[in-house]
Amino acid sequence: MQDKRGSRGKPGRPNHPGKPAASPEQTARKRKVADLQKQGLTLALAQAVANGQLTLNDAVVRLQRDDEASRLVRLHGLERALAMQIAMGHADLAATLTSRRVEAQLAENGFRSVFDSSGPTWSVGFYGQKTRPLVFLHNEQYEVEARDADAPGAQPERVHKTTVKYAYLASDYKAVRKHLDYDKELRAQPAEPHLRPQDRYACSNRKIGAWWDAKTQVRFTTVEGEVFTGEITWFSRFEVGLKTRAGVEVILFRHALADASEVRREEKH
Repeated sequence: MQDKRGSRGKPGRPNHPGKPAASPEQTARKRKVADLQKQGLTLALAQAVANGQLTLNDAVVRLQRDDEASRLVRLHGLERALAMQIAMGHADLAATLTSRRVEAQLAENGFRSVFDSSGPTWSVGFYGQKTRPLVFLHNEQYEVEARDADAPGAQPERVHKTTVKYAYLASDYKAVRKHLDYDKELRAQPAEPHLRPQDRYACSNRKIGAWWDAKTQVRFTTVEGEVFTGEITWFSRFEVGLKTRAGVEVILFRHALADASEVRREEKH
């Protein structure tokens, strides 16, 4: 009967040539990799250092960047690639977080409008330096159906949105007027609605969003010289909610702005 044992006397196992012994260089490199891992490097970084592909200092910097990126992902929910850009100094964390909050605010309020607030009476500022008490009934794309609060029996009227500069609750009339300022030059000049967007004052979402996020005191001036000062509470594509120094809210229409600026520190007192 044929003997099925190999040369080492173990039945059922064929003979295999033995693995060549590791060279002194391989042994030293393996030992160095193990030492580097004990110092906190990952296997990949330890191997790169042992093979001369990275200096130890560069490996440590990469490890720190990876740890910082992981921390940013956990803390802020950022995408890994963006977190790595921030950790490497190629992107700014504060600006990134502000941008995310502004985007979230616009997603929530992008189409918000005071014209949807049916029920209360609003003091509405029109071109021609007129203010009228209106109750909004139905909001449409370019016009709003409204009722004159001083003439309950009158028929509803249609108001084109571009003729409106601002609005606030009629019950806040005295508080708003107490803190309302004027730009004398603009006040003395007649103004008409700018129907074309390219003819209007440009105030980007980015600028308004930065003021909103930082709770900055801002001064908004209309084309007819009314000056409202306060803190932005929300903003949409067409309107800005401003909490005035009296603690009440004024809704400003972006198409009716002539200027928007941050209030300087010395002006706040």
